[in-house]
Amino acid sequence: MVRKRWQRVDRAVRVLAAINELASAEGAPVAVRHVCVACAAAVNASGVGLYVVGELGLCEPLYVTSAVSELVAELQVTLGEGPGTEALGEDHPVLVPALSSDPSVRRWPAFAPAAVAAGASAVFAFPLVMGAIAVGALEIHRSREGTLSAAELTEALLFADAALPRVLDHLSEPGTVEGIELPSSEFEYRWAEVHQATGMVSVQLDSDLTVAFLRLRAHSYLTDRRLSQVASDVVERRLRFEPDTDNAGAAGSDG
Repeated sequence: MVRKRWQRVDRAVRVLAAINELASAEGAPVAVRHVCVACAAAVNASGVGLYVVGELGLCEPLYVTSAVSELVAELQVTLGEGPGTEALGEDHPVLVPALSSDPSVRRWPAFAPAAVAAGASAVFAFPLVMGAIAVGALEIHRSREGTLSAAELTEALLFADAALPRVLDHLSEPGTVEGIELPSSEFEYRWAEVHQATGMVSVQLDSDLTVAFLRLRAHSYLTDRRLSQVASDVVERRLRFEPDTDNAGAAGSDG
C-alpha cells in the first residue's frame, strides 16, 4: 500500500515536471496548452482536447493539440453527444477503446461514425471535478483502437488533476492574460468567431444567446458543415439567420 502511494506521488511529480518544463521553455506561466501537450506526449495520444462549461451553460472546447482533436471537439459541440460531453455532464470517466464498435455507435449514433471518419479510433475522457461538480473534461484521442495501459490511465488522471486549477483560473478570470490561452492559434481564433457569430445571430433573431447558438449549431448539423465554417460565414456576412417561429431548425439565407 505504501509503495503504491509513493509510486503515485512519483508519477504526480513527473507529470508536474513535464508541464513546467514546457512552460519554462517558452518563458511563460503554466497554461492549459502546456497541460494538454504534455499529456499527449505522456500517454501516446494523437491529440488531447480540454472542454469547459461555457457562459451559456453548454460544453465548449478550451484547447486542442491537433487537427483531429479540433474536429472531434466541434463534432461534440455540434451534435451534443460524445465522450467529452458525457464526462462533463455526468461526472465520470468515459473510456472508449473502440469508437467504431456497435456499443459506441448505439451510444452516440451521430458522433461515433463522424469521429472515426475524422481520424479518432479511441477516445478517453476524464471530468475535472471540483467538489461534486464537473467544471471541465480532459479528452485523449488515439488514431488506433486499444485501451490505455494501467500506467497511462494513472497518468491521464493526474493530468486531469493538473488541468483543474488552470481551468478554474480561466473560469474565474476569463479576461486576464497570465496563465490563460490568448486567441492566437488558429483554433482559438476560429472559436472566437463562433462566439462572435452567436452574438450576431442573436441580434438577427432578436433572441438570447442560447437560442442563437442552438440555431447556429443546428444549421451546422443540417447543412453538414463545420460549426466554425458556419460561424465564419455569419461573421463575414455571407450567411444571415431569419426568425422562424414555425420551425426550430436552422433557417438561414445567403447574404
